[in-house]
Amino acid sequence: MTTATDASTTMLKTVAPSLPVGSARLPLSEDGRLHAASALSALGLTEAAQWARHDWESPHWAAFERSHQLSRELRDFGAGPEPTLSVAEFVGLAARSDTAAARRMQRRMTETYARALTGDIRLAAEIAERSSEPLSRSWLHARLESQDARRTLMSAAARHGGHGPIFGQLGSVSNRSVLGKDSATLRRERQVKHTRDGLSTDELRRLAYLDAATAAALEGGRVQGNDAILDLHRKVAERERQTWAGGLDRAG
Repeated sequence: MTTATDASTTMLKTVAPSLPVGSARLPLSEDGRLHAASALSALGLTEAAQWARHDWESPHWAAFERSHQLSRELRDFGAGPEPTLSVAEFVGLAARSDTAAARRMQRRMTETYARALTGDIRLAAEIAERSSEPLSRSWLHARLESQDARRTLMSAAARHGGHGPIFGQLGSVSNRSVLGKDSATLRRERQVKHTRDGLSTDELRRLAYLDAATAAALEGGRVQGNDAILDLHRKVAERERQTWAGGLDRAG
């Protein structure tokens, strides 16, 4: 007997992946490439869409690809191999095109970038909701907690006489304790621009706990000045590291 849950799971598995863009849903391949004809139609590039759909081996389509520096990658969406666009190529075409649909998208781009620059948390929520992976949303929550904990620690240090190099030193102690390396090394090894972009959820949570624990210890004691603050943070970091290692040993 098929239950409602089974039916729902089956439906989720059979629904073709797509990318919502305005009121349209553009078909996506399993590896995240857009069906070129559909994407071009959504931009109002009707002639190029026809080439992509029916005549992609013609000189017309080849010239369009060259003029916009598009990669030729074919995927099968059910009717045999067809041209695709990466999401970045689609956005680039939207930014350069002068159709009514593209201009509407350009206005949305401007609005979205302005919201990003001003830290509109609702934009972050909208982006998180687009993710189909619960683990990704957990990572985002851990990253925000880590950032808040680092700010709290820096504020507590300043209230207790911290100044100058102490703020960078506190971050270095946290990173070396949890990650076993400095930020520059981690960014290089994990090929990210910002340290937190390369951290796992567990690493972010450990950093958040460590920084928050030191901030609480500062507020609850009489520590004053750079040397005393740094010494306290090192002790808290050592305790956190031993606790983490002990937990792993017990789990093993």
